[in-house]
Amino acid sequence: MPRIRILPAQHLAPSPSPPDRRQSLPAAISYRYYTTYGLKIGSQLDLPELESLPQETKPDIRIQVGELADRLEGAEVSTPWLQCSSNRCQFLLDHIARYRVEQGSSIRVDRRLKLACGSTTEESDLRVYLLGSALGALLHQRHWLPLHISAVQTPAGVWGFTGDSGAGKSTLAAWLHYRYGWKIVSDDVGVIKPQEARPTLYPGPPRLKLWKDTLKCLGIDCQGLDRDLTRTEKFHLNHHKGFTRQTEPLKALVMLERVPPGEKASIEEAEGVEAFRIVMSALYLPEWGQRFDGPARLMRYGSDLAQRIQVYRYRRPWSLERVDESLTPLIQHIHDGVGHASRTHLT
Repeated sequence: MPRIRILPAQHLAPSPSPPDRRQSLPAAISYRYYTTYGLKIGSQLDLPELESLPQETKPDIRIQVGELADRLEGAEVSTPWLQCSSNRCQFLLDHIARYRVEQGSSIRVDRRLKLACGSTTEESDLRVYLLGSALGALLHQRHWLPLHISAVQTPAGVWGFTGDSGAGKSTLAAWLHYRYGWKIVSDDVGVIKPQEARPTLYPGPPRLKLWKDTLKCLGIDCQGLDRDLTRTEKFHLNHHKGFTRQTEPLKALVMLERVPPGEKASIEEAEGVEAFRIVMSALYLPEWGQRFDGPARLMRYGSDLAQRIQVYRYRRPWSLERVDESLTPLIQHIHDGVGHASRTHLT
């Protein structure tokens, strides 16, 4: 997912926030209703990646299609491609659309862009940035904590996996599902609401993104699957049946790291500052977090979460042919956690 660079606000003179000029939409404009990240969404765009809701649903947020000005009025940060204020932002993606996200409650999409001769904006391209950068900005505007993780429902509770791009987050979640039967909670992004008493993980779209060689190892035919926008050998399994609809607390966050071939896999617990750094490294679109939460609140959220869950480093050689062997210490640690939780409950 391309990231949007946020310029520091101090480089530009602040402007007063404009009045809220949003208006009620005409009744003739139809909405479709969906849910993701614990939100009910009313959208004028089809969002086939999301789970549908009944038509009478009262939405938490609305996604509308309409004309937008080239610049966001009252922006404290302003470039040709991006404008931001304290609770609003607007960004432009060439040949795709202009998006405006406001007050954690609405997203507007303007498709009136000059395209190359004979070209059109693909609906799938439009949704990639709508469900990625735009929805990510909205989550941060609501002062929630979106994490770039894949998560599964293990016997010891929900475990999330994070790491650099290509670390194998989705592959690991898929492997644990297909080999051990553990349900997938979320792939790519999950959300924590810091205001809640328990660090419950709210999942994103029930979509699994896997490389072609991983699909082959798991015996999944890639024919008919949607290709990833930027990676021709990566495919989307939309509405994958391996996902659970249950929402549960996040018990552990695991940083995935690779070691040279020949070195054995290992897992070790991280505590204190190290655990905090792992949590902060898992933030999804941290630029939006810096903008809408501010550094102090964002650090407080990360510190609180690091103290409320277990945090680990899982180091292993990366080879699809030896995944089961590399999983041994992780699986053993998860099962040990089940026994520890049972003994704690009995005492």
